[in-house]
Amino acid sequence: MGINLLSISTLLFFLLIGLFVVDTDLAMQKKQEVKTLLELANHHASFAVDPVLKTEGVIDLIEEEALIRFAERMRENGSYLMEAASFIPAANSVTTDPIPFVRHYIDFRSWRQDWELHLRYDGTALALERINPGARNPDGGRLRILVTTKQGDVLQLAPKTMVGPSHIVVAYVDERPFLSTLPGHAFPVVSVEEVKR
Repeated sequence: MGINLLSISTLLFFLLIGLFVVDTDLAMQKKQEVKTLLELANHHASFAVDPVLKTEGVIDLIEEEALIRFAERMRENGSYLMEAASFIPAANSVTTDPIPFVRHYIDFRSWRQDWELHLRYDGTALALERINPGARNPDGGRLRILVTTKQGDVLQLAPKTMVGPSHIVVAYVDERPFLSTLPGHAFPVVSVEEVKR
């Protein structure tokens, strides 16, 4: 009897570890797929160049058109619909919960300056709280993005160096786990795309 209970306990322990590993793997796959979707959509958005200014040699983004193009590509590639400042998933989307996002544009006058963006996620919405300018760099400014989670933790994303006017999109994925006994998946994803010439 003792051996059977021990065997069952061991089996359940390894099953729980296996479920945790599968859940972690799913979270990493979701993170990569959401990042890919953001980058594809942001690449499409970055073609919304002002044609009048371009004839004068100035590359600048039409932000309204960029947002429309971004939403189009998220719908085409991931079946997400944009609603206010969130992407609402369909049944066949990578994620199951809405993805709040923030977009910011660093224009042709400012891309050689360092910028620090501070965002806050409150459990439902992602908000850009403040933008701190830094030093000027002739080769392109460094972009630092910090996200404060609903628990108060500050996540610092990998810094990016801009090579021209840049359209920045930060999204925050906050997903329920596939089993209620496991922790949820929550992580920020960023895409920085140079405006196309």
